[in-house]
Amino acid sequence: MRESRYNIWADKPDGAYVFNARSGALLHIDDDDRQALRRFLKDQTPGCSPKVLASMAAGSMLIPDDTDELAVLATRYAASRNNTSRFALTVVTSLGCNFNCPYCFEDKHPSVMDDDVQALVLECLDDQLPRIGGFHVTWFGGEPLVGIKSLLALSDAFIERCNAGGVGYDADIITNGYLLDAAICAKLAARKVTSVQIGLDGPPDIHDRMRPLVNGKGSFNTIVSNLHHAVEHFSVSVRVNIDLGNFDRVEELFQQLEAEGFGGKLSIYPGQIVGAKDNPAAPSAAYRGCFANREFAHASQSFIRTAAQYGLAGPGLPTPTGAPCTAVRANELVVGSHGELYKCWNSVGNTREVVGHIRDYKQLNSRLTKWLSYDPFANDECRSCIALPVCMGGCAQHAFDKLQYENRCGTFRHTYREQIDEFIDFAEARGLQGLTPVAHLARRMETR
Repeated sequence: MRESRYNIWADKPDGAYVFNARSGALLHIDDDDRQALRRFLKDQTPGCSPKVLASMAAGSMLIPDDTDELAVLATRYAASRNNTSRFALTVVTSLGCNFNCPYCFEDKHPSVMDDDVQALVLECLDDQLPRIGGFHVTWFGGEPLVGIKSLLALSDAFIERCNAGGVGYDADIITNGYLLDAAICAKLAARKVTSVQIGLDGPPDIHDRMRPLVNGKGSFNTIVSNLHHAVEHFSVSVRVNIDLGNFDRVEELFQQLEAEGFGGKLSIYPGQIVGAKDNPAAPSAAYRGCFANREFAHASQSFIRTAAQYGLAGPGLPTPTGAPCTAVRANELVVGSHGELYKCWNSVGNTREVVGHIRDYKQLNSRLTKWLSYDPFANDECRSCIALPVCMGGCAQHAFDKLQYENRCGTFRHTYREQIDEFIDFAEARGLQGLTPVAHLARRMETR
């Protein structure tokens, strides 16, 4: 037996913790057991607790000598990428938007998905239903609620078809939140939308500058009012897009959300703004003042640490994954408002990234190849990275762009020790069940 290459140790006054990035498991070991473990691993000296050895083996922290962990991960990645037992669509009900955000990665145009395109989407689902067990939809835009009529009509049809076919169905929505009033919340919840992502980029003056309405007016107060409805129906996450211009004001947002009573009712997390130039017509092509990837990782740690003080976030450990996103999963597509197809959310509205049309969704063009041939295991930097099991190459779109290459990585690459230390301290301070000596915390592996 030997140690996994993906073990990360954190020394504490009462012993040590080991986190394994491949399994997502965390284990506490006291000092005596750790010393015995070291002797055992060095020359198989007996004396190490069988319970410790069994727990470490269960958490993939100890592995057989002949285990090729990169091969194990590559197999996981391929199985996830080629999984045909589930189908997922990201549906752009409207490429139009009621906001005018200066960092948006989309070149937006007024458009709402019409009846003909909706019918083609349903034909696509009908083709998939006989061979899938689950169907997931992400409602996306532009602003998806601008296309609420299409969203509701498709939702009803999706649910009816999935119920008839014995297929599980669920949905989430990414929205700016401005139109998410009480009535819309109720309609979405009735149609199996279970989670909502909403953007707030700081206190009112900052947010209203970064996320104004198309007429230039502010949006902050309406969004916060709508959040009160949303938390009654959904799991709500608030994304705060941070850069060099607003980061030092985010605590004011936390204070306001706490004053509104949202502590413990929603989660908040930082988003990285990227001045991508792959779509020259998009506002992001001219945006300046972004964090570099490593800077963003450290800023994120500070963000989460501060948000935790207001009951809006808490340190967490990353979840192992397979193929990490729609862009690199074979049985997932992004459907534009005119029926055009993309593989990546960030490609929406970029005609150079269209891979086909929903009417011929099985006959896609050669642009598909770059997405489905993206291979983090061919990249020496990825192969040697401690974060590979939880990132699996990260953002393929950024990996393809020499100017954005570093932004392909998640935060764990740069701050994994801080993330693990802060999670343990946070959990121990609250006496969370399971963080006891020789307790193995199995975490769900994401294989979507």
